Amino acid sequence: MEPTIDALQDHRHELYERFQVAQVAVSADGREVSFAGPLETGVEVGGFAVIEFDGGRGVVVQIREVGLVEREGPQLDFTVRDGMARLGVVSASARPLMRALHGAATTLGEFTDRGFVEQRAVEPFGERPIRPASGAETAAIAAGLTGTAATIEIGVLRQAPDVPARLRAKGFARHTFMCGQSGSGKTYTTGGLLERLLGSTELPIVVLDPNSDHVFLGSCDPEDGSEAAARHREVAPGVHVARARGYGAKHTLCIDFSDLDLDAQALLLRMDPIRDLDEFRALRQVTATLAAPYSIHDLAAAAAGHRDTERLAARIGNLRIAEWDLWRRGDERSAIEYDMSAARCVVVDLGSLSRPDERTAVALAILGRRWAGRRRREPVLLVVDEAHNVLPAVTDDPLLRATADLGVLIAGEGRKFGLHLFVATQRPGKVHPNVVSQCDNLVLMRMNGAADIEDLSTLFSHVPAPMLHRATGFGLGQALFAGPIAPVPLLTQVGVRVSPEGGGDVPTTWARVTR
Repeated sequence: MEPTIDALQDHRHELYERFQVAQVAVSADGREVSFAGPLETGVEVGGFAVIEFDGGRGVVVQIREVGLVEREGPQLDFTVRDGMARLGVVSASARPLMRALHGAATTLGEFTDRGFVEQRAVEPFGERPIRPASGAETAAIAAGLTGTAATIEIGVLRQAPDVPARLRAKGFARHTFMCGQSGSGKTYTTGGLLERLLGSTELPIVVLDPNSDHVFLGSCDPEDGSEAAARHREVAPGVHVARARGYGAKHTLCIDFSDLDLDAQALLLRMDPIRDLDEFRALRQVTATLAAPYSIHDLAAAAAGHRDTERLAARIGNLRIAEWDLWRRGDERSAIEYDMSAARCVVVDLGSLSRPDERTAVALAILGRRWAGRRRREPVLLVVDEAHNVLPAVTDDPLLRATADLGVLIAGEGRKFGLHLFVATQRPGKVHPNVVSQCDNLVLMRMNGAADIEDLSTLFSHVPAPMLHRATGFGLGQALFAGPIAPVPLLTQVGVRVSPEGGGDVPTTWARVTR
């Protein structure tokens, strides 16, 4: 007896079970793997899976792509009742759609009698069963991939919340680009990374902090009895914070006018070497007579009262630059003179300065001094938070453009001299493209813009695009780490930060429920 339409609905699950796609994997070269399976296969992009062979051998792969495919099922003939029968339709045939998963993966190694062994290629193979790695297997894979290299624990793996996510410490010798929209947990994660770098490495760190987000990096809740807090208390005294006057900081954020090179001084004085030919020549002549360190007051005094240089003195007075609170006074120490042998980390609180030009001048002076001393080959991690404020893609401000150009120079040539960048921002297009393009590491948090994801896919082509696209669904504190800092691209839930965040959002106490 032919089934009815109602009976067909009742038997759809049975049809799916009988005609479902086999859960198998194949590889023509032993490196790139294709697989297929039913919807319940259980694999996810970025996760680990095991391909089973005879004798207990298992080939380990990382899932790079998973997609839904549809195909026609077997032809079914059935009788029609009720309404359609009254229309003269008494029988019909159809091919129901059968849905399955199809995807791609990359070989990572094998499980042998010695445990997991990293091996990026095996012999080609035909259809073999594939399944998600268990929690214990994932832990063994993660440990095997990091090996004996020095690592920092940043959180846990998303696909296995009991397995620590570890980054390679030496990977930070490559430039790092961090991106995440507002509210993704970017500042919290940056602070957590800095804490772990301080506690697990000897790498000196200089933080340019435009929004005062990291001014409490050297603090820790005295009531926190966690292991992470205890470890951070040991290194916290090595964190020095420089802030503008009036904040009660131990280190005053200030510079000398001589900390800027001649071209930067001219930009600060809104002077063009060609358009303002005479005044630029006067600036060069006067500064040549002054012994560093000298102040803007010294420059103005030296230029005053001389026919050839009095226009320079008038310009300084008209721009009122000498009134800035930025300039060093008395026995204060210039920001460019921070001794990284005495401080493991210096947080330069640019956000404490009231004028944008002051913030840019400090950033330009510090980056310029690091670049000028590059041949000493002293390793340092230069962290530029909210980097669109320091290294913008586009700007009409000549001083800020000069800072961005210096950032491009450091990004392109600084690594061989030990100058390592960590650049954090909200969108990739907001930072100078020649800075981002030189970054090998990617730390990606939640992103909403599809166009931004496409830009990142072009810039970081070594990261599978489907992994990048997962960022649109990330929750708070979830991140993708890829590049030399990670043995393979890792989808993680970032762990606890023990130092308080600075800055912070304005409380929404203005929001009230109306009745």
